[in-house]
Amino acid sequence: MIPQLLLEEILLGEKEAKNYYAKYGKENLDAELAKLRESNEQILSTYPAEKFNFSKPNIVQMDKPKSANIYKRINKAKPFIFAAAAVLALAVCAPVMLNTSKFLGGKNTTRLKGNSHHQIHIYKQDGKDAVLLKNGGEAKENDLVQITYTPGCYNYGVIFSVDGNGNLTRHFPDASWKAQKLEKTGEEVPLAFSYELDDAPKYECFVFVASKNPFDFSKIESVDKKNLSVDFLKQGSYLPKDCDGSIFVLNKF
Repeated sequence: MIPQLLLEEILLGEKEAKNYYAKYGKENLDAELAKLRESNEQILSTYPAEKFNFSKPNIVQMDKPKSANIYKRINKAKPFIFAAAAVLALAVCAPVMLNTSKFLGGKNTTRLKGNSHHQIHIYKQDGKDAVLLKNGGEAKENDLVQITYTPGCYNYGVIFSVDGNGNLTRHFPDASWKAQKLEKTGEEVPLAFSYELDDAPKYECFVFVASKNPFDFSKIESVDKKNLSVDFLKQGSYLPKDCDGSIFVLNKF
């Protein structure tokens, strides 16, 4: 069986098909590439970007007044546009955490605690393509981004973000701070909605908190928004007991 990741890499031009003819057979490899290419085209034609409808997300503010939208949330059909490219992040995406280690053949990462290999990935829509963003990379207002995760050894999780204004936004689950059961499919799992970035300055910091057991993360609401900086999020003091954190930062320009 030809690995799905290899097929994706060949279609993206990262590897050459001819180098694998001897191992998998030219006809077999070309046939599988044709199937994947056709599948990708069908996905893009079924969910064209121009048909997306935007609506307000569930936004949690840290102070009394409600401010402008942090994100615009699009309909649930959107994540499937990213499905074809999503598997690539297993090899090339490196979230920021606090202890350096290598995993999955990828780059060095820094972990908040533990060694679970749970990760968060961010993709940006570029025309009809989904581009995997690098941790610490750049983004701007109106960029349409898709959040995906891989659970590693963990069973429950919460995903949220903090912007340069200290605004807190819950992404997963979108109706509660109680950790939700994580899907374990062997591939990345896209969240049900994609998001359009607003004009918040400096950065968008996405955090994936995970544990083997259920937990409640509502105490994050008690943190003063003035303290919700990237440095604070990286040091991990807000994590519940037996939880691990994975961080992904986009620098705004």
